[in-house]
Amino acid sequence: MITIQHYETGKNGIFEAWMRATEEGACTEPVQVGEMTYVRPTPGRMIIDHTRVYEGFEGRGIARQMVLAAVDFARTHNRRIIPVCSYAQKVLTRTDEYQDILA
Repeated sequence: MITIQHYETGKNGIFEAWMRATEEGACTEPVQVGEMTYVRPTPGRMIIDHTRVYEGFEGRGIARQMVLAAVDFARTHNRRIIPVCSYAQKVLTRTDEYQDILA
């Protein structure tokens, strides 16, 4: 199970993806498996500038979960997203579902 945590300090923010790895059927401590960063040039805008899933954890939908967490956050806080990161741009511009939060 993936857990997304969000932190915002000043004009910078980050969404972190965490999961518990299993070793021989036992859960280990949570490990960070990805991150997505953004900056806020104005109070109502977020520029997603970087999305990264760490080596060995690719192909599990982790990056998409971080982008969707940003969408939920933007909608809740009345913000618009400017997706500079190529992955975020791909996810957010390929469907009409996210047009309401694009700047």
